Amino acid sequence: MTNESTRRKFLATSAATGALALAGCSGQLSGGKTSIKFWHAMGGDTAKLLDQMGSDFESKHEDVSVEVTSKGSYRETLNSTLSAVKADKPPAVAQIFDIGTGLARTSDAFVSVQDIIPSDAIDYDNFLNPVLNYYRIGDTLNSMPFNSSNPVLYYNKDAFEKAGLDPESPPKTFQGIADASAKLIDSETTKKGITWPNHGWFVEQWMAEQNQLLVNEENGRAGDPTEIYLESDAAKRIFNWWTELYEQGAYLNPGIEDWSAAKQAFIAGKVGMLITSTSGIASTTAGAKENGFEMGTGYLPTPEGKRKGVVIGGGSLWVPKGLSDAKQKAAADFLVWLTQPEQQVRWHKNTGYFPVRKEAVGQLQDNGWFDENPNFKTAFDQLQATKDTTATRGAQMAPFAKTRTIVEKSYVSMIQGTSVDSALASAKKDVESELARANQK
Repeated sequence: MTNESTRRKFLATSAATGALALAGCSGQLSGGKTSIKFWHAMGGDTAKLLDQMGSDFESKHEDVSVEVTSKGSYRETLNSTLSAVKADKPPAVAQIFDIGTGLARTSDAFVSVQDIIPSDAIDYDNFLNPVLNYYRIGDTLNSMPFNSSNPVLYYNKDAFEKAGLDPESPPKTFQGIADASAKLIDSETTKKGITWPNHGWFVEQWMAEQNQLLVNEENGRAGDPTEIYLESDAAKRIFNWWTELYEQGAYLNPGIEDWSAAKQAFIAGKVGMLITSTSGIASTTAGAKENGFEMGTGYLPTPEGKRKGVVIGGGSLWVPKGLSDAKQKAAADFLVWLTQPEQQVRWHKNTGYFPVRKEAVGQLQDNGWFDENPNFKTAFDQLQATKDTTATRGAQMAPFAKTRTIVEKSYVSMIQGTSVDSALASAKKDVESELARANQK
């Protein structure tokens, strides 16, 4: 993902745009083709899928060409996009991760998708409510939801059976994870019980599950936050459990934001459980099969008696300011096409990101997809079970990426000997310094 991969194609195939085209935005623009750039943060097979989707869009819109480029990580893509806007060389569409929403919204670098897409071109009521609740601030939808995910538990059914655990009943609580890990290790089925990347995203999820706001100002949605609740009982409950798992030898620490190492440890059978994004369900299921075991999925484990729901993860699609009218119209057409039910079904089946449109979910249900592929259904069920609260709508703040880094480094200090209370107090101070700095701009 750190290497850029670019595809530029100019097709002359004639095809009617039909219902997928926007009024006044068929792509048949005077002066020849309109070329737009789409920057994203995907890698591997997912990047190849986006290349193909860009090509398929071109075949439906004869006077528009799409240059699809992977700009590396989510953070790199956001930074590259903001720099390009300042240099008056923006892409037409940029994929920005969930926590980049606050910075993107306050940067004055983007237009609202509601302002460039005709009201009769898309039915926002057909989008899943939790998705809209995350990306909509007040009555404004600044970006187009696209690759939405949440965290779930992956587990090795064969390892569970060998260790004397029920392969059809994954642990649902923090204590359940500890107990299952002990059985996996004591039976010498796996070296460790569980792994997940040291990533602030999971902390945010577990805060929301306990209905605990991450920051003040209604989780940053009513104004610029000044305080983070890292010294709350909810935060201490998370980190005490997490450090105890490590000290007991149950948790395999793959490192800061090392999604790949965590996934490989699970596929290789070093651990019996993995907590990670639903976006990896397709590839991890395939990896498990190649390594001779059956994989199951379950809801994100929570503290006992605490389950309000998860926060949307993944990313959305933004349109920068400074585009010509022709490019902006082509970008709007591309956004509508990418979120059509047919494209969302295709995206879901090949990745694990859940569809953002209700109609797409209906198609999957009617065609028996979830019955045949229950691991894909887990994330959707978990999302549907989420209670709509200020906590589960997710936090918004400009220095969110820096906040995650501080939280991640805080955990490292804990497993190196700093007490949970001291580490969280220090992290709180550092985050609030970043908030104050951001609020002065």
